[in-house]
Amino acid sequence: MSFGSVPFARSHNQCQQNHERHYQTIEMKKRLLLLAVVMYWVCIGIPLGTAMAQDQLESKLVDRYQALPGEVSVVVLRDKMTLVELNAEQPLAIASAFKLQVLAELQHQIEAGQHAWDEVVTLNPEAKSIPSGILQDWPDQAPLTLQTLASLMISVSDNTAADVLIQVVGRESLATASPRNQPFLTTQEVFTLKSPENEDVLAAYRQSSSPQDLLPTIHKAPLPPVELVDSQPLAPDIEWFFTTRELCQLIAQVADLPLMQINTGVINSDNWQQVAFKGGAEPGVLNLTAALTNDAGTNYCVSATWNDQQPLEEYRFFNLFSDTLQSLDQ
Repeated sequence: MSFGSVPFARSHNQCQQNHERHYQTIEMKKRLLLLAVVMYWVCIGIPLGTAMAQDQLESKLVDRYQALPGEVSVVVLRDKMTLVELNAEQPLAIASAFKLQVLAELQHQIEAGQHAWDEVVTLNPEAKSIPSGILQDWPDQAPLTLQTLASLMISVSDNTAADVLIQVVGRESLATASPRNQPFLTTQEVFTLKSPENEDVLAAYRQSSSPQDLLPTIHKAPLPPVELVDSQPLAPDIEWFFTTRELCQLIAQVADLPLMQINTGVINSDNWQQVAFKGGAEPGVLNLTAALTNDAGTNYCVSATWNDQQPLEEYRFFNLFSDTLQSLDQ
């Protein structure tokens, strides 16, 4: 080994070249990492900068829902991933959206071979409720298939159809599927308990340790005229209570049924490959739940519930729900 001038110069030049190559390697790694990030966002279909914009949009939506008086619950899912949530685990009254639970249980029993869509039942006059719907005006003992009953229950929110199907699938099965709602009330029972003319029956029901034992008494009380229970919030504890996350689970189970596409409600089905929709409304209660599939096959669920002790500004909620749908990346 020599420490002469020529070998030292060669060693110095070699170190400098090694350092430059090391620096170039680091810069190349940085460029490759940046390229990988860019390609990731491109592959999942989100342009750069969209993530921040989406976060801001979701925050604004939550702020607008929070600004509503009373209690509000909202969840927005994309392929089961939560995009937006506000009190998504809080059970609230949902009015006719409870019919998703009835349909899900009916579908389950049909798949298990307990019933069939073409099975015929007769329209028992004791099962007739008050509108919404049309079956309350049909002849007693009219033959109806389960397919027809389910289609009317969802597409025009027929209360009598729902009550007949509750008899078909069994109140106990529904209470087991939804333990929070025991006993699982029919629409006829809910209207009767809410009626100001039946305050004594309501008081007894509230005080009973076994409210299911009072169901025969409820059926002996008169049904109110629809205008009596459709003017102001009444007996808010007499309802069906679900979380918006539970409603997304329910509508996902039945979304592919053709009957779910008969009436898409407030949603323009032209904008989507498939739409399944069910809502519920009564004074002081409003729910809108939709399962949506876009042309790329991405699945969304949007469910929003609003409860208040005062009549609701429904147009305000509908507009907010519409804005939520428009915010989805189609």
